[in-house]
Amino acid sequence: MNKIPIQCPVLRRMLLAHIIEQIDGGHMDSLLRAGYSPEFLDDLRYRTTRDITNLANSPQEMWFSLSEQLISKGLHLLDMRREHAKLREYFVIHGASRRMVCTYFKLSHEEYRDLRAQLRPGGEPGGRTALPPVVVRDAIHRAWFDIQQSMSEQPCRDRIYALHQQFPELRISVLQQTIVEFAEDDELGLEIKPATPPLQG
Repeated sequence: MNKIPIQCPVLRRMLLAHIIEQIDGGHMDSLLRAGYSPEFLDDLRYRTTRDITNLANSPQEMWFSLSEQLISKGLHLLDMRREHAKLREYFVIHGASRRMVCTYFKLSHEEYRDLRAQLRPGGEPGGRTALPPVVVRDAIHRAWFDIQQSMSEQPCRDRIYALHQQFPELRISVLQQTIVEFAEDDELGLEIKPATPPLQG
């Protein structure tokens, strides 16, 4: 734990008031576990507002502690959630199928529909999506094979993202249909398959 001095009287008063609120709110046990004695807490609880204000404005030293490890962990989780949301939006904007988005990002169909309406209004184009020409499909298969080898430890959605980075002009759903065109079942680890057979083009 890193101890930081509190110089601001307002913050000092807020800290003392917070401890008193914890006592009045029935959270005495957590304060006792933190190392405060029952006598100190009882004394603090029944002090007048004037006493608390005077103490906050006094030269008496006050400190608070922060765990660098816990704060860093919290910031890391925030970064992960932000990247998760960014990748989810990328998949929706670039035409990933509903089944893919719902599977990879654990969305309900209603959540997917609302997100698509925000990010890609107008719905899906009608009819089946034709696969790209054979030469392009061959390039996709080669790229996917390389990605499967080099990113085997990464989540499948990250591999799909990497594939789309190489073929940004195609919708993700087209890439999905291409890389499973010769699979009898989900042999490629996508967890999902196209709902309907693709057109050959």
